[in-house]
Amino acid sequence: MSSGSVKTFALCSVGVVALVLSGCSAENTKTSDASNSGKYAVQLAHAKSRAGVGAVTKLPTKGDVTLLDRVVWNAQKQQGKMYQWGGESPATGFDCSGLTQYAFGKGAGVSLPRTAAAQYDASVKIPKASADKGDLVFFNTRGRRIGHVGIYLGDNKFVHAPRTGKAITTDKLEGYWGERLVGFGRIPGACKPALS
Repeated sequence: MSSGSVKTFALCSVGVVALVLSGCSAENTKTSDASNSGKYAVQLAHAKSRAGVGAVTKLPTKGDVTLLDRVVWNAQKQQGKMYQWGGESPATGFDCSGLTQYAFGKGAGVSLPRTAAAQYDASVKIPKASADKGDLVFFNTRGRRIGHVGIYLGDNKFVHAPRTGKAITTDKLEGYWGERLVGFGRIPGACKPALS
């Protein structure tokens, strides 16, 4: 190996280690407009810069796969299975929070609370404009403040276990679901690069 290759390899290794160590941990970072008031903003490693119009989109390679990609894959793999109230495994079926709990456990090794309301409480709330693939999306159904949860896929779509008699599916945040949308939540610890 040439000395240039060794240096490049060493720099890449240091970068990967830094990414792994930083993960999704929240950093308290002063913002410019909050610096005088002493307020802090939570900044997560999961946040990405948005590509501009005409930007070339890089196709993901094996090294670009994140734990959230795995979370989404584990949820989408369950599509077509019927809703099962209280279900939390592929063998028994899933309800909405059972599906999200399973997908985050299998895909990211992150343990979520069992109910949609508890998952809402455990998440870092984010505005719709900042929502990204793998964030949780919460709904007010049946008069409950938080009665339903799904996993956001981007492009105004989410995967979820809708209700008894329906299969796990992908829906858009419009119509019924758009009217009942409460907001989005990000799960700290789930937005790290996948190492294998």
